[in-house]
Amino acid sequence: MSIKKKLGLGVASAALGLSLIGGGTWAAFNDIETVGSSFAAGTLNLDVNNGDGATALFDLSNLKPGDTMEREFLLSNAGSLAIKDVLMTTAITSFTQGENEYVNTHGATDNSQEDFLNQFNVNIIDVDRQITVVQNKTLKDLLTETPNLAPINTNDPRYSGIPLNPADTENIRIQITFKEDPTVGINGEQDQNKYQGDSAQISFTLEATQWDGLTTDQTKDNGYLDINKEANSN
Repeated sequence: MSIKKKLGLGVASAALGLSLIGGGTWAAFNDIETVGSSFAAGTLNLDVNNGDGATALFDLSNLKPGDTMEREFLLSNAGSLAIKDVLMTTAITSFTQGENEYVNTHGATDNSQEDFLNQFNVNIIDVDRQITVVQNKTLKDLLTETPNLAPINTNDPRYSGIPLNPADTENIRIQITFKEDPTVGINGEQDQNKYQGDSAQISFTLEATQWDGLTTDQTKDNGYLDINKEANSN
């Protein structure tokens, strides 16, 4: 056999080898599966019911020092996720300086908006748990504070916040007292006379927040995360 033929056979063998390698990636049978996924967020929905359907929690006038006003409202969970905190923020939406004889005629120094709000003491009580959430704060204090109306329940963590499972509500009582101040001002008059005729509109805003996110491999119940109905305080 000549060298030329040997070279030819070598080339042929190499070509066949490439053919076998290429053919090795082909299969007569094949199966492709698609795994579907769906993601749906739960709902966070705090329901506040003060019992009479009114939009104003307090709507009072003709007040005098020593008056105490009380209102109760119910916090309940109307969503699909457990609520961790219910944060209350207080804001003043308007203030009107009243006209009174003590200032206009007798020359007393008139008060500011903050002075007026400082005349009202606030207590907020969780009636169901017998916990005082806010004690002897003034409306002025609450302008810069954010109390939580759904505190952590250390006695039974399952009832922390406002869970859906087990079902829970919070009955909240808010008390506002027009303080009595015996301070005497000019001409022997009570210094609180300068507040006569003043008025303010206050808003209380409640913000519900979720619990921290969880890592879970739950597969039952079509993947619906029942655990998100519960207080995740542990």
